[in-house]
Amino acid sequence: MKLTLMERFGILEVAPRVVLGKFPKLKKIAKRVRAKNNHGEYGKVNEDIAPTYFMKLRQLIDKDDIVLVHSSMDGLESIGISVEDFMDFMRFQVEEKGVTFVLPCFPITNLKLPTEKSRPYDPKKTLCWTGMLPNTFIGGSATIRTSFPYNSLAAMGPKAQEMMSKDSEQVYVYDENSTWHYCLEHHAKILFVGVKASGSNTMAIHMTPDVMGNEWPVKNWWEERTYKVRIDGEIVEKTIKVQADHWYQYCMEERTSGRLKKAGVLTEESIGGCNLGVVEDCSSMMDEMVRLAKKGKLSYMIPKKYLRKR
Repeated sequence: MKLTLMERFGILEVAPRVVLGKFPKLKKIAKRVRAKNNHGEYGKVNEDIAPTYFMKLRQLIDKDDIVLVHSSMDGLESIGISVEDFMDFMRFQVEEKGVTFVLPCFPITNLKLPTEKSRPYDPKKTLCWTGMLPNTFIGGSATIRTSFPYNSLAAMGPKAQEMMSKDSEQVYVYDENSTWHYCLEHHAKILFVGVKASGSNTMAIHMTPDVMGNEWPVKNWWEERTYKVRIDGEIVEKTIKVQADHWYQYCMEERTSGRLKKAGVLTEESIGGCNLGVVEDCSSMMDEMVRLAKKGKLSYMIPKKYLRKR
């Protein structure tokens, strides 16, 4: 499998990010360029591709599957697929195959550090910053959303209620009580529709430390934050543990995608210019991430001074 330079050499991603972190204006420009790279730059809409794309998706999804969907409507609309088209597709799979769809619906209340004046996270009303499809998805009558106030998930299908039954007990974003962990335990598939895995594979990049716990080799990885959450009309405070923001600058999203492709757990293809990425079993993907981490091959290029002594 041919990998890009970014997928082969993590330094090409990390070094510019660390440098640009010192120059906010240049950082904003670089983020826009990166977004175009992740989502693609599309020309004239080619609606003839939509049936082929949906046919491929139907072939990938089996009866009773749990499917975690990362999406970009920029990509999907370039082949004539609208938000409602994709919503109809998911509803049909739920009805015909008993599929449970899960979408990352990260609330806009995550975008700034919480303060006393911060708005509470309301699972039923708070918009998300993960795109047009997730925002439409959370408005569906058959959709439920986690009450956990950070990197929230929403789900539709027969397993939706069960997978969120313990989210009130969560402390870490991806701990054993989380919906993320339920997907992991139940071998969910991951689809990247209209977007590359390198720009959106939350589970591979950010869940691995929570799965490894004390075995994660970086010191002071987590920090506490207290968010307000509105549940059944009542506002409560929830103190949680999240990855400290400054670690992101060392993240190797492209390199991680390259490693997963090399291991055979991630595939990506372009259908009419629209990306379609697939992880058949997120549990196998996590096994590979943990295996690599134990060999010192992290998804972050962490300076040695931050690593625990072995």
